[in-house]
Amino acid sequence: MEIRKKKKNVHLGIGHYGIGFRDGVNTVIARNVRALSALDPDMRITLFGKLASNYHEFIKPLPPNVDFRNIDEFNADEAADKLGGKSVFQQQVHDYIWMGTNLAEVLVGRLADMDVIMIENLGIGIQPYVTYAFYLFTQYAFTGAMDKRFIYRCHDFVQQRPANFKNVKKFHHPRFGVVPDWHSILYPAYPSITYIAINRYDRMRLLEHGIEEENIFYIPNPVDRSIVPQDDRRDELREKIIAGENLDPATRFLLYPVRCIRRKNVEEAVFLTAFFNRLVDGNVTRNNCRLKERYHLLVSIRPESGDDAEYADQLAGFVEQHKLPVTIGLGDLVALEREQDPADDSKIRSYSIGDLYRASDLVITTSVLEGFGFSYIEPWLLDRAVIGRSIPYIAPDFQAAGMKLGHLYNALIVDGRDYKDIGGGTADLAAGLEERLQKVLRLDDPAYVNSFIDRNETSVIATLRLFDRERREALVRINREVVERVYSQERIGEQLYRVVKRQ
Repeated sequence: MEIRKKKKNVHLGIGHYGIGFRDGVNTVIARNVRALSALDPDMRITLFGKLASNYHEFIKPLPPNVDFRNIDEFNADEAADKLGGKSVFQQQVHDYIWMGTNLAEVLVGRLADMDVIMIENLGIGIQPYVTYAFYLFTQYAFTGAMDKRFIYRCHDFVQQRPANFKNVKKFHHPRFGVVPDWHSILYPAYPSITYIAINRYDRMRLLEHGIEEENIFYIPNPVDRSIVPQDDRRDELREKIIAGENLDPATRFLLYPVRCIRRKNVEEAVFLTAFFNRLVDGNVTRNNCRLKERYHLLVSIRPESGDDAEYADQLAGFVEQHKLPVTIGLGDLVALEREQDPADDSKIRSYSIGDLYRASDLVITTSVLEGFGFSYIEPWLLDRAVIGRSIPYIAPDFQAAGMKLGHLYNALIVDGRDYKDIGGGTADLAAGLEERLQKVLRLDDPAYVNSFIDRNETSVIATLRLFDRERREALVRINREVVERVYSQERIGEQLYRVVKRQ
């Protein structure tokens, strides 16, 4: 009688610079972990990287097959301390090689028990020494010293971020040829490495960078229906926001569900909110460009430190100075998931993002750079239509799946230029932002408003149609069905599981 050897359960490692922090990557990690654990409860999953202080809380409930592994060396601040406080922009290639070699030694030891290692967004250039460490690690594993497979999950490309790309390009062949070139580090092509692209445009870019087609998989990010609240508390949340911001109770909310950072182009959402409110005044010449209700823009998260905080502070200062209908950051009022009051379960300490979607009337996105773009698909699950800017290499994926997004615009012409490009010719980012923000004040002039409509007629009319409830409800039904069918956590989990188990 033939005795079959029991097949070994896979031990999957999922790595990111920071695990358990409040960002989009960790949201996707949590969704993928839940999906994979449901498909294969015997698969051991270890999340590794610099762990947040509350890392054990970001996946609820935590599946029993999941554990965590802290690697301090992933922390860019700690790495900078070892180099005398030099920032990543001040560091040189020999710094990256020294730190990367040390980290590679750590990885060989700390990840030795993992069969498959999936690393998130390794090629973005935020910490080049981490990218170099995995270049060494994958090379070492491929030479036969370790039986491992690697999955590089690409969210976007470093070439789209000039400052990061400048850091990575410090890797180049010098006179003595002891330093590998940047391209080899970003796109290693060993047979043991599989690539996942979350949009089709990036899949094509990987092909252009020399990765074999059979080693590239297009697997988009999943949405999670658990963001839809089981009960409806939108009125409570609306009342708290209105009271906290001292707003007219009749105010409608326009939601931008993002961290307030530069690439989200929040100033354009501020401009459009001011424009929409001008259409209530009755000073426009076109009858089909009038609105009956005023809107207040909610930007969900305000950064607390770094360059992002400086950007958000400049925006918030302008908004406060000119009494604009904008709130940047909802503090502890809204979190990713609901938090009940420990003293009274009927009361809510923090509302969820699903509650915030429901409390809002429309969702807006004006981002100019995304790897995926949850704002395009997630709101439809909560019956909320999305308006704003299209990103040409992102939106076509959703349209190919069957979504109707033709109302989104590719450019917003203001004084002869696309709004996002105004002030872009200066190296002073604050001055460029101020130049864009000054255009908001010009909307006080009815003639300027009418001129803006004339130059953006098609985009403006297509957008304003969705302010009509009946028209947007028809669109919501179509797009919600596509999102639920194509981008569900379960369906995407099955695609990811096949790649993880791939022999």
